[in-house]
Amino acid sequence: MERVHGCLIQWLGKGLLLIGESGVGKTTCALEMVRRGAVWVADDLVELTVGADRRPLGRAHDSIRGLAWLPSRGVFTVASAFPSSRAVLECRIVFVVELIKILEKTTGNHPTAGEDWKAMNLRASFLSVIVDEDVQSTVSRIIRRLRRREDAEEG
Repeated sequence: MERVHGCLIQWLGKGLLLIGESGVGKTTCALEMVRRGAVWVADDLVELTVGADRRPLGRAHDSIRGLAWLPSRGVFTVASAFPSSRAVLECRIVFVVELIKILEKTTGNHPTAGEDWKAMNLRASFLSVIVDEDVQSTVSRIIRRLRRREDAEEG
């Protein structure tokens, strides 16, 4: 079992793992998606198992199940923030979405979290999404990218 830094939700029945650098907005985006109907799975520490078929399954670490953390709020239960929300113990990860914050200056050639994930050769679709200060527009961008990817895979 591996432990990865990310946030895991289910969107329309499919596991969506948000990854990226610390502070990029993984939890904020996941909570906004929960507000829009996503199902909560895990924040910050996702336990990952991979079957022989290379399909990843993610779950929350027991010590933080049902919890989220935001710098402005600290640790809280997702159910207290979104009383009508649902949570599941684990889900199959179908999409890995790397959130990327564009910096004015970048130096060096460093592999991104998404490149590390691709190197693991898992059976999941990978997307990269640029984040900005407005979480609602970032989440709308994530949803559009997911729809386009699903349409491309069906067609």
